[in-house]
Amino acid sequence: MPPDRDAPAPDRLTALLQTDLLDSPPEPGFDRVTRLVTRLLQAPASIIALVDRDRQFFKSSVGLCEPWASLRETPLSHSFCQHVVTTAHPLIVSDAQQHPLVKDNLAIPSLGVHAYLGIPLKLPGGEVIGALCAIDHVPRAWSDDDIAQLTELSEIVMDEIALRTENARRRTIEQHQRVLVHELNHRVKNTLALVDSVIALSVRADAAFADFGEVLRGRIAALTRSHALALDRGREAITLDELVQAELAPLQGERVAVDGAAVKLAPSAALYLSMGLHELVTNAVKYGALSNDVGRVALGWTFADGRLKLSWQENGGPPVTPPARNGFGSLLFERIIGAALKGQVTRDFAADGLKVTFDLPLTA
Repeated sequence: MPPDRDAPAPDRLTALLQTDLLDSPPEPGFDRVTRLVTRLLQAPASIIALVDRDRQFFKSSVGLCEPWASLRETPLSHSFCQHVVTTAHPLIVSDAQQHPLVKDNLAIPSLGVHAYLGIPLKLPGGEVIGALCAIDHVPRAWSDDDIAQLTELSEIVMDEIALRTENARRRTIEQHQRVLVHELNHRVKNTLALVDSVIALSVRADAAFADFGEVLRGRIAALTRSHALALDRGREAITLDELVQAELAPLQGERVAVDGAAVKLAPSAALYLSMGLHELVTNAVKYGALSNDVGRVALGWTFADGRLKLSWQENGGPPVTPPARNGFGSLLFERIIGAALKGQVTRDFAADGLKVTFDLPLTA
């Protein structure tokens, strides 16, 4: 059986589907064009028709009779536009009842199409997906000016379609990226849980590592908490107060006064600050103001001129003496947090309580 010469090409249909225009709701950008067609060409009706496998869908229409205006589509038996798509050339019909290509088309009695001017809507890849057309209900000779104006308006439609197609492509890419990031986040979370389990098993096997294992597991827990926040928030930024509440939650008390403006953090900044806050809380609980029943901590921050200034002030705890040597805290604050975030971290081992300040450049 010979192939149907009027059957839509598969690659054209694929390109049409990829525009996400079929069965989409009316949009102002397309409706403006059909209104302009009726005004500029003094035509009673205009449509932007997208030709599918067995129907034409009206992305926009002006002046169509019912029920077609509400249905927003017709079968191809009622379509002049299918011939524009098939030939990839304009179709100029002055008197439909006399035109050999369309004289038997059901659009004549059903839609009152007696004169028709259609211009192909062609994608950048060359696929013709439909037509912009002007319709008259009486025979009419279309002028060169009519053809020129409709051709120019068809280019506006194609610009609108190209913009929409690019937006759809970007949404697809972004969705793919979200899926990949979500999967990666879960893998990282599972890896951190596995590392914690290995440390726990190692500590059980050798009691000499108990203290070290506890400290190390606490630091991994801090990483897990900040990572869980990032996972829960998805693409949204993490706020500093969320990070602080997550780190202070295990204390279950009111001995840490928190005061700070709303500040959003990039994932990397949230990770480093989470580690720093965990170290401060851990040291305060073990050796500082939170190691007794009366000590307190004031945690506050400000954000201005692109810089975050955060302070941790302890008071009421045991007398403070500077450490004999730099430990993990010094390394974390000075070499990791300070260097990674390109800021400054200072520690003041005052006798009445430790004070730590962060001065970090952040993007708002």
